[in-house]
Amino acid sequence: MRGIILLKKKMNTKSLNLLVLFLFFGIYFILDNLFFARLQPTMSNYVHSRFLGHVLTYSISLGPLLLGATLLKPKVPNEFLEKFGLKGSFLQGLSFGIIATLPMFLGYALVFTFNRKIDPNTLLINSVSSGFFEEVIFRAYFFGLVYRYTRLGFIPSILATSFLFAILHLYQSQDLGELALIFCTTFFGSILFSWLYAEWSFNLWIPIALHVLMNLAWMIFDVADNAAGNGWSNFFRFLTIFIAIISTIVHVRKSEAGLQIKGKNLWLKD
Repeated sequence: MRGIILLKKKMNTKSLNLLVLFLFFGIYFILDNLFFARLQPTMSNYVHSRFLGHVLTYSISLGPLLLGATLLKPKVPNEFLEKFGLKGSFLQGLSFGIIATLPMFLGYALVFTFNRKIDPNTLLINSVSSGFFEEVIFRAYFFGLVYRYTRLGFIPSILATSFLFAILHLYQSQDLGELALIFCTTFFGSILFSWLYAEWSFNLWIPIALHVLMNLAWMIFDVADNAAGNGWSNFFRFLTIFIAIISTIVHVRKSEAGLQIKGKNLWLKD
């Protein structure tokens, strides 16, 4: 009887966590759409830097997500660092990202010309700032906390975040065919980043480094105007993805914990 009561209490806690996570993400999403574009120029003028203004605006916009994360139960030590995956090894993430993206940097250097027209602020915003904050929002909060603090398994946890992540990248083109490619690329990219995050013991620096460096390689060379890419750009990008997956499988086999994502937690968890 006591076991049944404890199980019900646990299920009620996880249901409440799910409600909190979606509620505060909704608040964040509405406020972000209403005020981000207005606030960013103000912050950029204040600090005399578009890049720093972008970072500050993103940092302010995270308020509802940080509040939502603090309301989750059970409580853990180092609340924010632990829940947002930033307690993991930065050097592990950086070394993983560098090794995985070598095909993109080397391949693009051979096939494409260096992009001399790129503005430093634009480069930093679209690689470092966007890569970091998108991982915090979509991987750590929308996927990671939903998967770790509710009963939802891997598949339902990634579907909503990956769909929204892909939708938000459709501004890059007006062509229907390109839009379909952009959606598929970013949708499956989101699934990959989520899987990497889980299998590397929820070390967010892993997907952050990969995301930032992939964006950086894409931008410093004259590769393509959007995420859909072309033949050579996608060939080297797929090599990077292949290395990331193989490296992760090798890492998992060497660890005692084994695979985090398996049949029993694909849909629902106890």
